[in-house]
Amino acid sequence: MAEFRCFECGNTVVTGEKFTFTKEGAIHFSCLVSKKSRSIKKENYAKLRVLTILMDSELQHLLNILNIKDVPQEMADKIRVKYKDIEKAVNETTQLLNSL
Repeated sequence: MAEFRCFECGNTVVTGEKFTFTKEGAIHFSCLVSKKSRSIKKENYAKLRVLTILMDSELQHLLNILNIKDVPQEMADKIRVKYKDIEKAVNETTQLLNSL
């Protein structure tokens, strides 16, 4: 299990938690949302809400895939590709959040 340090709160971030990576490093999902909500203009709150819902869904999907047990060997590579695709989507959503 990988461990990182959240650059916002300083606590450990581990595989199995909702988190993402930014230019500054790893950050808990909740820390990212809190940080952005304090720093954006009021007119961007609706965008933040939509992107937060989207990212939460993407991160939950990643966690659900991680929790699949006893994957047949012939499916392991396909599952890994799906996981990477969702990681890419989370990264894109993170970039959208950071652009607010």
